[in-house]
Amino acid sequence: MLCRGEARGQFCPYTPYRLSVHVTNPLGLLSKAGLRLQYRLSSANSVLLGYRHYYGFFPGYQAFGEFHRYFSIQNAENEAFFYGKMGVGNAGYAPKPYFAGAEDPYGVVDGYLFAGGGVGKRINIGHFFIEGNIGVKLASPIEKKDDYNKNLFYSLGPGSFLDCGIHLGLQFFDEERNMYNHSLRAHKPYINR
Repeated sequence: MLCRGEARGQFCPYTPYRLSVHVTNPLGLLSKAGLRLQYRLSSANSVLLGYRHYYGFFPGYQAFGEFHRYFSIQNAENEAFFYGKMGVGNAGYAPKPYFAGAEDPYGVVDGYLFAGGGVGKRINIGHFFIEGNIGVKLASPIEKKDDYNKNLFYSLGPGSFLDCGIHLGLQFFDEERNMYNHSLRAHKPYINR
């Protein structure tokens, strides 16, 4: 993409889109479905609000907020990021008959809080993007309980210690359409000299 007002052939840094909508990757639909809205505060900082609906062993939901700190890599359209997240959730317990009998001793988790963080990569392709992340997440029930299936909740359930995912999405309102807003400046390593 050519810079406006620059000499022909001189490339400008990638400027991020202002608003993005993320959807859960198709593989994740086996246990959950979700949506996140992302707003870029600047080219390097963004906030996200998200919602996930879980079904299967722990039917319930999660609502959370995230913060992303981006760094341009490679051709400046690919970005690496650090992220942190916090949220609240609610989970029931619905074991499959072949895993638990009528005398299943486990109860529901009900409300829980969680926080986590990690790293990720975002590949921007025009108005589309694909994003992957990996990190850790810590979850704890709001009320102290001992009767829920801790092994399943913390390994494969919504309280999973490993926080990883792939998200697909659409990006809207790029900086070229809003020339008077200067908060989406290029990342420092790619500023023209």
